[in-house]
Amino acid sequence: MFDYLVKRVLQALLVLFVVTTVVFILLRGIGDPVKLLVSPEGTFEDYENLQRMLGLDKPLIGQYMDYLSGIVKGDFGNSFFYNRPVLDLIKEHIPATLQLSFAAIVIAIPFGIFSGIISAVKRNTPIDSIVTTLSIAGRSVPSFWLGIILILIFSVWLKMLPASGYGKFKQIILPAITLSMGLLASTTRLTRSSMLDVLQQDYMTTARAKGVKEKGVIVFHGLRNALLTVVTMVALQIGNLLGGSVVVESIFAWPGIGRLMVTAITNYDYPLVQACALVMAVIFTFLNFIVDILYTFIDPRIRQS
Repeated sequence: MFDYLVKRVLQALLVLFVVTTVVFILLRGIGDPVKLLVSPEGTFEDYENLQRMLGLDKPLIGQYMDYLSGIVKGDFGNSFFYNRPVLDLIKEHIPATLQLSFAAIVIAIPFGIFSGIISAVKRNTPIDSIVTTLSIAGRSVPSFWLGIILILIFSVWLKMLPASGYGKFKQIILPAITLSMGLLASTTRLTRSSMLDVLQQDYMTTARAKGVKEKGVIVFHGLRNALLTVVTMVALQIGNLLGGSVVVESIFAWPGIGRLMVTAITNYDYPLVQACALVMAVIFTFLNFIVDILYTFIDPRIRQS
């Protein structure tokens, strides 16, 4: 088990190294932040001085080595746009993103698993058709379109919920629903598919023959064995919530790391974009690592092997 954990940690470090390298290279090709920061009345000398101050006058390999050494030291540099330490900005904004993601998970996973079980148990019935149709629609609808529609209905027409803001319970409802829809739909569809496979297994018939009640058969025998694939998908989708939060946070003016990243990209803020991308990669990699550990508890066969 220890060797396995060490191997997974090394793989995670390799992934993070690749992410930091790719983001660093891509950023240098999208634009020059000095042109945005220098005054319109500034001279070429002002441009060169600002470029030197930001460390952008060095060769690309020199900038990259400075970037890596800063990461090792825990120093992500200062934001070009905000003129503040990048780490401080992330610390201020990431709680909002985690709060929004947690709310979306609380909505999506319980409802998704429950809907998937009901759909599988009621296979080829009107209930199954309704759940399947809604899950396909939920997965197909773009989050930016859904967010705008929810704002139009509940904020503009009904005036029930605020369209933006942060700090109150009402203000998180619409963005959480918008962000959760894709995960809810995916969880429903995969739970249904996994449960259909499990319900046809011989041990399910054996459990019924032993007198186990149908609810016990479904929950304790069926659901546990169906959860392995569901957990894999959910973990990957939770990581994707961070990517989806970029759009959702922009629509609802949610002060999270996604909106911060959009602002950083717009202003060619290299240090801030690099740090935001690295934080998202760390969270995504960590979730996959946790899933690998959960496998051993969900399926004893993996632990024994």
